[in-house]
Amino acid sequence: MELFPYLSVLILLSACSNSVTRQNQIVNFSRTKVIQQKISDTLEKIIPALVIQPIPDDYQTWLNQLDHKQQVNDYKNFLKKYDLNEIVPDHDLLRSARDWQKCYAPAFEVPPQEVWLNIIPTLQILKRLVDDKILDDFTVTSVYRNFNLNRCAGGADSSRHVFNAALDFRIGPENPQPEDFIKIDQSKIKLCKFWEEYGQALNMGLGVYASGQIHIDSLGFRTWGPDHHSASSPCITSLVSN
Repeated sequence: MELFPYLSVLILLSACSNSVTRQNQIVNFSRTKVIQQKISDTLEKIIPALVIQPIPDDYQTWLNQLDHKQQVNDYKNFLKKYDLNEIVPDHDLLRSARDWQKCYAPAFEVPPQEVWLNIIPTLQILKRLVDDKILDDFTVTSVYRNFNLNRCAGGADSSRHVFNAALDFRIGPENPQPEDFIKIDQSKIKLCKFWEEYGQALNMGLGVYASGQIHIDSLGFRTWGPDHHSASSPCITSLVSN
């Protein structure tokens, strides 16, 4: 009978110990969940949501021809020096013009080395647009165009594309549905605000075409719309309306 009080104390201590252990497990689990959520939130801030595109068969075919693979590697290594080699997929970065078939030209082309440097400020603008989450779902459709292709495609002889200083892109899918146009319009508004605030310092040109294509370059602070004049640019019309 004298052992009973001691057994009661031991049982009580054991129960308390188990209770404390369970509470610690709950606290540790909660802390783990909080840390995981913080990591997830941080990653969302520093890593933009990119739309993963499959590599087109025609690009793979072109890449395996002649010395194209070596040309691409050299160009990418040059861009890597400026931390600009992963902004857009290679098959978009090297797209020539949307009318390449009509003009009997290649769909992809590495620009001549003497104009490589010209694209750096323009890609830096694009990187800022991505980092600032102004652009996420977009596809680059044209960058460098040789002189003959540019003229055949209807570009001016002084086009920034000829100098590898410009790129065109579209927002959203190639064939947008009615619900897509809401996001497209919102992105254009953000683009215009960016151009208004930072365009002059970046020497940024911004063109918005009726086809849905958007042009950016770094060879002059200006904007234009479907008729290639500033008055038709949505950036100018928004300024006037405000």
